[in-house]
Amino acid sequence: MRCRILAVLMGIALSVCTFVAVPQAYAEAPIKVVYGFDREFPPFSFEEAKGKAVGFDVDLIRAIFKGQNVKLVTRPLVWDHVLMELSSGTIDVTTGMAKTKQRNLLFNFSEKPTLPMKVRLFTKTPNRVGNITLLRGQKVSVKRGSFQQRVLEDFGGMNIKPFPSKVDAIHALGRDEVQAYCGPEQTAYYYLNRFKYGKISAVGSLMRITEAFVAVNRDKGRILDMVNKGFQRVVATGEYDRIYRKWFVPELYEDDMNKLFEAASEAAVNAYAPYSKVPVGAAVLTRSGKTYVGCNVETAKENISAIKTAILKAIADGEYDFRAVAALAPDGSVVAPTAEDRQFLFEFGRGILAAVEPDKGDVKMIMVSQLLPYPVLSGNKGFTYE
Repeated sequence: MRCRILAVLMGIALSVCTFVAVPQAYAEAPIKVVYGFDREFPPFSFEEAKGKAVGFDVDLIRAIFKGQNVKLVTRPLVWDHVLMELSSGTIDVTTGMAKTKQRNLLFNFSEKPTLPMKVRLFTKTPNRVGNITLLRGQKVSVKRGSFQQRVLEDFGGMNIKPFPSKVDAIHALGRDEVQAYCGPEQTAYYYLNRFKYGKISAVGSLMRITEAFVAVNRDKGRILDMVNKGFQRVVATGEYDRIYRKWFVPELYEDDMNKLFEAASEAAVNAYAPYSKVPVGAAVLTRSGKTYVGCNVETAKENISAIKTAILKAIADGEYDFRAVAALAPDGSVVAPTAEDRQFLFEFGRGILAAVEPDKGDVKMIMVSQLLPYPVLSGNKGFTYE
């Protein structure tokens, strides 16, 4: 009897041992991932004081690998060295890379692009035009040997003035050595704000749109899987929009908000709403600082919203770059953008701020991408009118 009891107790003890947690020392070690980035490409990736890596791409790659048992090492490089070291395997992953036939042979790419890279022309605001063709024959500064220089050469007709860096090219416009500057939209706005060039704005139409991806060394298939899984999570949780707004969306000052709402409220007076009997006014603020207003227009076959009317008026005036929009009733209450409005706004940028009022008196300005989580994505690759 005693032997039988002893055997049972020993069996229980062995079962308990089976479920004891494995000591931390024997847990799987984190995977080391070396992230190489262009250290001179703000606001996507650059270095602050003491070599701290910052930027949209840096925040995004950290968010992608968060919670995936990864030890992330950042490595600042010049872009040409990024390409060489990713190919050799010295670094494992990079960001902000456009796909080409040659690169597809050298690297693996994330399933989804991280964002569209927009190439634009910028001019002094008093001299801005609505169509890039009107700048043919004018002097245009650009970084020497850059993708943007090739875009200008393909477009033709520009008097191209190459400079050693984007900063030099922007300063050339600020000093009136050229009539326009060509470069990546987000980088241009970063430097224009940094150098306090308040009277320079984008020309209405785009030169080119190119999608940027995360690129991974071809031998690091597991890391590529982690990138795709992590990016899907970052988008689904809203973390992507938070990072995007932090780096690319200029917040509105109180004066800007007040002027926008006042203009929208006043515009409601002109509404043509014989069917719904609900007048709505809207105002849109452009990156060049102008405000355009609109009202809803109803006919027997078609209803045009106040927001769409305001946007169309701005486009007709050569403005394509929008910061914020608000639609209001005559009593000052906020009218949320309709489903059609949201898709229409998204065409011009996910970072446009739209006014909503989820609770009475609780007015918020949120990105249109948050109002439209599953948009119909544009196939627009830029305008090249001949």
